[in-house]
Amino acid sequence: MRASGLLRKDWASQGDLELKATLEVARAGLAAFARVTRSSGSLIRSWTRKKPVVAYEHYPPDDVVDLRSGSQFFYHAHRSHGSEHGHLHLFWHATASGRRRYVAGRSRRWVRCEPTHLLAIGLDNRGLPVSLFTVNLWVTDGYCFDAATTLAMVDRFALDQVAGHVRSSAWLTAFVRLYRPAIAALLQQRDKRLSRYPDRGLALANRRLEVLSRIDVDWGADLEALEALAQRRANRR
Repeated sequence: MRASGLLRKDWASQGDLELKATLEVARAGLAAFARVTRSSGSLIRSWTRKKPVVAYEHYPPDDVVDLRSGSQFFYHAHRSHGSEHGHLHLFWHATASGRRRYVAGRSRRWVRCEPTHLLAIGLDNRGLPVSLFTVNLWVTDGYCFDAATTLAMVDRFALDQVAGHVRSSAWLTAFVRLYRPAIAALLQQRDKRLSRYPDRGLALANRRLEVLSRIDVDWGADLEALEALAQRRANRR
């Protein structure tokens, strides 16, 4: 499955104001990507500080965490899949009920929370996104929620002014917003795969089940398609 068809169908159904907002998100993401590429060489090099990537190591070493939004991500590489160099793992810190909680009166830190895995984004060696995918619970631990609850967490995923990672965080936040329709389909595909197993708990611990759903991405083509649609709308006015 490719993201483009899902996205184009969703964009075509949007009203003019909604499409304008989508276009602004797409352009903001592209601008952030350009800034981080100019300053660091690529998204990947901005997290590795231009050092060679060591398999399974987290980049940056302590991950990128936004305490205010409960969002977290890290980059690593440990497998070869098509053009993928490595991938980002995205999390949202949640309690077992799907909510967040802070310690009252203290500096912000997580309490009775686990980093819930939302999705992963595959990047090629230039730092361009090439795929979206989900992994089984045993890969990341934390909690596993159904597609609707996880998507609500995706909607709250945001990284704002995280020191040292402002540009890459801006790109990632915009990218997740732009690809929401594809992420929704990805999560539904994940749940459908898990539903084939009578015992969900055993399925989530099954080491033979690692990647549960996957959608290929051509970010450049999707941006061009969105710009073309916006221009066609403008020409009809």
